[in-house]
Amino acid sequence: RPKVIAIEEAQNLKTPSLEVLISNLKSHEMVLNADEARKKNKLLKLLLCFVASQSTRTSSKALNAKSIEIFRR
Repeated sequence: RPKVIAIEEAQNLKTPSLEVLISNLKSHEMVLNADEARKKNKLLKLLLCFVASQSTRTSSKALNAKSIEIFRR
């Protein structure tokens, strides 16, 4: 995104009308918000995968401990 922002900021801001500037600002904010939503979704997916893997490890350890205890009897 930094390249996009730099290119957009390089435009001469004295020639466009106020309506054009406001429109550009709104569209840019929409793009940034969409990027933010994608980042949040990706982070949530990673977090869920991590929690699931931790849960699986904990379950496996508990199951192994129970199996060993039963085997000892």
